[in-house]
Amino acid sequence: MYRHLQTIVSNFLDLIPERKIYNLEYCKELDRQARIIQFPGSLIGSIALLGFAFDTDAKLHPEFPDMFLFRIGFTSLCVFYTIFILINHSKKIESRIEGLTWGYVVYGYVLFTTSYFTGRIADDAPYVSGLQMVVIILSFLPLPRKTLFFYYPISIFLFLTAVFIYKPNLNSPASEYSMQNLVLSYVLGVFSGLIIERYRFHSFLNHLRITKKNEEVTKAVQDLQTLKSQQDGDYFLTTLLFDPLIGKETDGTAVTIKTLLSQYKKFNFRNKEYQLGGDYLSVYNLILQGKRYKAFINGDAMGKSIQGAGGAIVLGAVYNSIVIRSKMDPTSSNRSPERWLHDCYLDLQKIFETFDGAMLVSAVLGLLEESTGTLYFINLEHPSIILYRDGKASFIEDEIHYYKLGVMEVPTNRFISVFQMQKGDKIFCGSDGKDDLVISESGRFREINENHNLILDCIEESKGDIETLVPALQSKGKFSDDFSIISLEYNLGLYSKPGIYWQDAKKLIKEKEHSKALDVLLSYNSALDISIKELKYITKLYEKEGVLLKAMEYASLALENYPSDTSWMFHTSVLYKRLYSMYKSQSFLLESQELSERVRLRQPNNIRNLIHLADVCRLIGDKDRTNYLVQILKQMTPENKKLQELISLL
Repeated sequence: MYRHLQTIVSNFLDLIPERKIYNLEYCKELDRQARIIQFPGSLIGSIALLGFAFDTDAKLHPEFPDMFLFRIGFTSLCVFYTIFILINHSKKIESRIEGLTWGYVVYGYVLFTTSYFTGRIADDAPYVSGLQMVVIILSFLPLPRKTLFFYYPISIFLFLTAVFIYKPNLNSPASEYSMQNLVLSYVLGVFSGLIIERYRFHSFLNHLRITKKNEEVTKAVQDLQTLKSQQDGDYFLTTLLFDPLIGKETDGTAVTIKTLLSQYKKFNFRNKEYQLGGDYLSVYNLILQGKRYKAFINGDAMGKSIQGAGGAIVLGAVYNSIVIRSKMDPTSSNRSPERWLHDCYLDLQKIFETFDGAMLVSAVLGLLEESTGTLYFINLEHPSIILYRDGKASFIEDEIHYYKLGVMEVPTNRFISVFQMQKGDKIFCGSDGKDDLVISESGRFREINENHNLILDCIEESKGDIETLVPALQSKGKFSDDFSIISLEYNLGLYSKPGIYWQDAKKLIKEKEHSKALDVLLSYNSALDISIKELKYITKLYEKEGVLLKAMEYASLALENYPSDTSWMFHTSVLYKRLYSMYKSQSFLLESQELSERVRLRQPNNIRNLIHLADVCRLIGDKDRTNYLVQILKQMTPENKKLQELISLL
């Protein structure tokens, strides 16, 4: 109870660490705001109380002539500050007496003297209302909130002291009414002061953060603009920044990798030729959940030369930091390939969003699993990935589901594409420079290639070899843009095929002799050379026999060797959930959730999987995730019976 109360008080008083961290900067900001209002405030104060001093006070309370001195004292103080400020500003001098000091002195004078003098005539409602107004004013002044807790107690003390000494008649209903209003003014002053100050502090904090972020971005942009204004030497400095960001970890026998990067802008510096542009590519070794992957990226930043290079540098720097973090951080490396790609995309998108559309990048992010040849990728409005198989080249994508990096409104149907490579397959990932060839030139007019299948012909002509691909393209036309391409060839053998007793097992399955079929399949197979199809059949036979632990063993083995089968991944996830219903082990639910989340990243509109995932999250106890998925399902299929059953369970 005490901790709960302590939390409520802490939240109300906004006791956050940033108040100590940025206390000095915040006081400077309050001082700046006080300086803004001190001159007009002093002008107003110079004349505000003159009417009371020379007319009203003498008529209403001639028994207190010293009130005249209080009014004139305040006027004199404001006149002094007005002259003082004018002199300092004319000499361009910033005095410590200005700003917060002015606020403390001027407001302290008017609050304390008003409290004392009002206490003497506390039975006079108009004068009490004047004190109420002075009390409320504190909540709007740009003063630290500790002023509330110092000035208000002093004010109350002075008021009560005057009441005790002069004993005004406070027994009348009007006086009681005035006192209640005065108490409320102090209470409202504290609460409104805390609320307004909280808003003022968080506005300052947000402004400070935005300013710092803008300073970083502005500095980066200024650096790039400075490089742009220089000539070859400046371009050379840019290449020094860009070149180290290109990763080429092409070792290993499972995948043969070749890359080619040719920027359109060529320049000479110190008798050497360099290039500069907006294309970027990298290939890195990466281990995720104990499996080896080739992580690759091919990007094309908007703009030519130095502008494009700026985007490529940002892309390379952020992508490298993501890869390095994944290599060094166990938590980052313990993500599925789908989750890693999705998080990588989000990190890049957040960075490029800060440029507010001034810097857009098309890219392909990919992971190629070395042991199985499973390709995971996201295409961000980049030219389609090309497959070269058995001497034929073709695109492996039908449509693009993402916008470029930096586009503020991203589509909601985002998902990870998966493709299964075979031995000898090559994939090509390249920028649009390979397509934007100048077919012919006539004066100032150029004819640009519009045949996107031209690259397929050139890859077939070059037999999938990057080194001969460039001459093949140049024979069709001249490059008009930056050109970059990555080729990845998968070298491992094909999966095992069903054994010689496969037909016997199939006959037994048709005859519903599940136990005998299982014996046949297990009798001549080992875990090392058993085919994917047999693994799936063994899994389902074990399920029919009710031996779910064994079924899970073979289901996981099938998925391990063929992770591109999304339907089987869903089947395995459901099997884990069935195991949980039998053994009540939380680990089965977590495995089921992991696989179902991977399915969702591949197929976000898979209704069966969404319902299954929501139910798993319900069993785990993740209410927020469950409700989120249920809301999505309500929009997609509100009349679904399974959904209604799930809602009733909730």
